[in-house]
Amino acid sequence: MKSLRSLLIVSGLSLATLTAVHAVESEAGYIDIGKLVPSADGEFVEVNLSPGLLKFAAKVAAKEDPEAAELIGNIKRIRVNVVGLDATNREGNIAKIAEIRHELEVQGWMQMVTVRDKKGGDNVDIHVKHRGDEAIEGLVITVIDGKGEAVFVNIVGDIRPEQLSKLAARLHINGLDHIAALAAK
Repeated sequence: MKSLRSLLIVSGLSLATLTAVHAVESEAGYIDIGKLVPSADGEFVEVNLSPGLLKFAAKVAAKEDPEAAELIGNIKRIRVNVVGLDATNREGNIAKIAEIRHELEVQGWMQMVTVRDKKGGDNVDIHVKHRGDEAIEGLVITVIDGKGEAVFVNIVGDIRPEQLSKLAARLHINGLDHIAALAAK
């Protein structure tokens, strides 16, 4: 009887884990990048904000800034990776970012911003996945900067251009207002 109960518990946990992984992967706007490789000196940052944490943050922000709280409440997931690049990981991480960019194109994401500094500077792409004319389901920013870092950002949710514009104006975020204007087109 104990072994049957153990088998049922393990089976249930396995099913729950697979369901959770599938739910994340099937979210429109989510991109699975796998793992970026840290440099030999270990410079690596990874931030994953889950739906529960974002809902909590929206509730906290609601009293101070309802517009920001609404935007945060509509976001399902945020992932940010920053990786230092050196001779040990540069080639692999640059190839990974190129692969991600290609996959976004194949999946029909719209490339909104491209920056290529020919003097060894920044290499930036910003892609969005639209849901009709009313919202953005996903935003992906990939950066290979001339200072030796690779950056990946994926924001998943129901992101409305008017919310981005209001938030950018309220918080004086240069650049975000331009993204909001492009997204509204």
